[in-house]
Amino acid sequence: MLNISQQIDSLRNQYDVLAVVDLDYWSNETYEQSQKKMIDICANLYQTEYQSQQRIVFSYTSDYYVKDQPPGLVLKNIQVALNEQDISNFFVVILSTNPDLANELETITQLSSDSVAVTGIVCGGKFNKQILNYHPHSNKETYQYGSANPIKIGLNKLSEQEKFLLTESKTFCMYPWIHLHAWPTGQAFPCCHAEMGVGQVGNCRTHTMKQIWNSDQQRKLRQDMLSETPNPACGRCYEQEKSGFFSGRQSSNKHHGHNIDRVSATQKDGYLDQFELTYWDIRFSNLCNLSCRSCGHIFSSSWYQDQAKLAGGDWKQSNPVLNYAGRTETDMWEQLIPHLDYVEQIYFAGGEPLLMEEHYRILDELVKRKRFDVRLIYNTNFTHTDLKGNSVFEYWKQFDSVAVGASLDASGARGEYIRKGTDWAVVEQNRRDMLAICPKVDFYISPTLSIMNALHLPDFHRDWVEKGLLKPQDLNVNILQDPAFYRIDIATAEYKHQIKAKFEAHLEWLRPLDHLHRATVGFESAINYMMATDNTQLLDTFWIKTHQLDEIRKENILDAIPELKALK
Repeated sequence: MLNISQQIDSLRNQYDVLAVVDLDYWSNETYEQSQKKMIDICANLYQTEYQSQQRIVFSYTSDYYVKDQPPGLVLKNIQVALNEQDISNFFVVILSTNPDLANELETITQLSSDSVAVTGIVCGGKFNKQILNYHPHSNKETYQYGSANPIKIGLNKLSEQEKFLLTESKTFCMYPWIHLHAWPTGQAFPCCHAEMGVGQVGNCRTHTMKQIWNSDQQRKLRQDMLSETPNPACGRCYEQEKSGFFSGRQSSNKHHGHNIDRVSATQKDGYLDQFELTYWDIRFSNLCNLSCRSCGHIFSSSWYQDQAKLAGGDWKQSNPVLNYAGRTETDMWEQLIPHLDYVEQIYFAGGEPLLMEEHYRILDELVKRKRFDVRLIYNTNFTHTDLKGNSVFEYWKQFDSVAVGASLDASGARGEYIRKGTDWAVVEQNRRDMLAICPKVDFYISPTLSIMNALHLPDFHRDWVEKGLLKPQDLNVNILQDPAFYRIDIATAEYKHQIKAKFEAHLEWLRPLDHLHRATVGFESAINYMMATDNTQLLDTFWIKTHQLDEIRKENILDAIPELKALK
């Protein structure tokens, strides 16, 4: 049996070896660093087309196993990196001293949509099999999508109480310890998922964020979360978790759990002296160029005229077109400046963030401070990608981690109807431009699943995949819960059966391709959500509200979405 060095020489005689990658560096770096390095290596080796005689060779003599369960993490991450960079398994050879390499390769092949398996060759030499009590949990690890385990701190670094709060608790959420959320109306909430009304913890038009930080409602929320007492503010997350969705509460624990030490500094009455916002989600204004059906004037300035006609009376006289979250136009920005030293992650939404000057002001300040480590996450309608000559694509290229969730509910005429003001040709061109300028930025579509797009969503998803605009796993189903008359559970039993059948057929195509299981879980959970309740009593409300708006906008829903005739 040849050793690794001899086998490399043999391969060089047979093939044009583009690179030999020694993966034993995993023993000298952190899991996150090792994983990023592997992704970068594959990105650098990526070619749009390889010659049949070309090969990429990976070698390793050591691997890590969680509780002695194969396959090894190094081997698994090879396949994940190949998936992410769209490198065909055909051009890859793995050399290892692992005597069980063949069996483990059979397992990791299941993570790939490639019909050809990676070639594995067992070489002579010692194999170092290292057993871990805990997985080092990474958001890049395929099978860890949907896990609430924190990704920036190992479970073995936590106390039993901290571990319980982050991974097992049904009420605990990191947000009240790291974050405040503000609407364009000034209303403040613990997060964007909080229930309207009962979830409000203050108002940024009358109080500073620091004053709201320990308001009565905020302190009570912290107390409830630490005592396993359900709080009415968190109803949406509770409902999502029952249907199998990965909720905002679980996501906060996963991505911000490394700040769990703040809990120990919380007083019995819920008071927390440490006011350092590491996660930002401030809706600076309602500035937006679209008037989406499921939205309203609170979050879109373009809704103003329609809202005035629907409300009647003196609504127009008492409501401005533009709303700002703070006491003045610049108030929220000024309050956030001291937190630039602490911020780890920023969620930009709107309104439409890519049209807001505050968004570019934040990016400019981060660039000035060289804070390229700050993770940027977006919810954007993706119709505009620059402001005053500033291309957001050029900014995104500079940051270490950018995730862009495009709020696209449907394609073509359906998309233009549901999100009025959309030019579908522009959206598709923006995606092509993004692929050309900053292809490494994480992009996914985040459709709001409602009764309007339920039967069409699988077609839209598959169409973009087949056009090369999206990877199969890069769809995150955002289930609509409000306004209630747009929920998918208002459907009749027969229409629910059609949706379920369409989703199940789509899942047969999707499952082998979805390496993150993100899109798969979304469609599966949507079926559970839809079948769990019967809200057909809201169908009349749906048609009344729809016809009212259709009349104002000179539209007809059945022209754009003919399948809804089945609900008449």
